[in-house]
Amino acid sequence: MASVPMESRPAGLVGVLNVHTRQRRVFTDRDTRLLGSIGSLVAGALHQARLHRRLAAREQAAERFAEQVIAAQEAERRRLAGDIHDGITQRLVSLAFHLDAAAGALGSGDSFAAAELARAAELTELTLDEAHAAIWGLRPPVLEDLGLADALASLGRSIAQVQVRVSGTDCELPEHVTIALYRIAQEALQNVVKHAQAATAHVELRCDEAGTKLRITDDGQGFDGGVRQDGEASYGMRSMAERAELVGGHLEVISRPGVGTSVTVTVPTRPA
Repeated sequence: MASVPMESRPAGLVGVLNVHTRQRRVFTDRDTRLLGSIGSLVAGALHQARLHRRLAAREQAAERFAEQVIAAQEAERRRLAGDIHDGITQRLVSLAFHLDAAAGALGSGDSFAAAELARAAELTELTLDEAHAAIWGLRPPVLEDLGLADALASLGRSIAQVQVRVSGTDCELPEHVTIALYRIAQEALQNVVKHAQAATAHVELRCDEAGTKLRITDDGQGFDGGVRQDGEASYGMRSMAERAELVGGHLEVISRPGVGTSVTVTVPTRPA
């Protein structure tokens, strides 16, 4: 039997390699050097395996952290949507009833008061619509019921200021990735409405073995600066970039004045 240390420079000593022979023999210096080289290779392989396990554990921890962060964000959105629905909207509905009652009791004797009540009722109705839109934005039920592709289609139809075309097929994604991609599309389309002065926009969802790609393009005025990477833009751009990074993805924004803007988020497929 010969025993040699299994050690390498980065790993240090990881164990002992014991070699047995069927028949009695003497191990030469050449045998010992060969076994030492084998032990060093085994030590390096063990070191790499340990590093891989640690990396996998860190990736799993990061994945769980992303899930928890997104779940906490969505829970807060649901809470805010519930508060708006149970508080503000109910009071607005009650206010509308009172305004209608006041207008009915006033009659036609005071035209100025009647006009002011009608204006107040109109503002109440507009505010109620805005509250309903805020609730829908905070907690879109279509995302939970129909999946990402149909949720994006519904999001496009809800935007009246810009003609939005949605293409692509649904993808089998973890829930927190689905939510992040939906929120990125939501923020990108809001930017189109607020800043792009665009007539049309296109939302494209594609999935393959390499990963998932979501692209939002518009024909708006664009901006100067060429390619703007993560974090080099407004709060909305930073928010989208942070959401993409949180699920292990990458955000890229390409724009030129007069040409429009393209926002692309790519999320690689994680191995099972």
